[in-house]
Amino acid sequence: MAIFWGLILGIPLLAFGGGSLYSAEGTSRFIEWFKSSRRVALALTVFAWFWTAYECDTIGIDVFDMVLKRFPGQLWIMAAVLSWLTFIWMPANLSVRALTGILMLIPAELFKTTRPILPDGGFAAVHILVVTAYIGAIVGMYGMFYPWRLEKGMRWFQDCAARLRLLGVLCVAWGAALAASGFFA
Repeated sequence: MAIFWGLILGIPLLAFGGGSLYSAEGTSRFIEWFKSSRRVALALTVFAWFWTAYECDTIGIDVFDMVLKRFPGQLWIMAAVLSWLTFIWMPANLSVRALTGILMLIPAELFKTTRPILPDGGFAAVHILVVTAYIGAIVGMYGMFYPWRLEKGMRWFQDCAARLRLLGVLCVAWGAALAASGFFA
């Protein structure tokens, strides 16, 4: 399962970083398309809400269960309704907001895999996955409330091809480390 998480987290970084290195202009166009695409926003929003419903269903906190499981299927109905309401009421920055919501959900599932294989002491490859999950959760929390600031930060990289290529190098390096850590965890 560590291989799965290494690839799931590493491949998007490798792809983005490789695209940035190969064509900074093309990557800038992709970023603009991603930010403005209603289909991407809808797909990511639905995915994020249903994953949230799954986490609420499996977390096992009595107080949540009292409210969220009053009748069978309530969580899934709520996920569908909230997906639609989010899509129609919050269209601005929705792709970025939904992506950052997914970043906040990753640690819950990832830690189920990494907790049993963490060493008692010292550094291991699995720590790269854990650190990435924490960084993603922090970026996710910030991006859920301030997605326009993340977009502004990305715009800073887009404004200079050299900066975007430098970001690409960092993404390729981190993505390769993630992919490799899954195999060595």
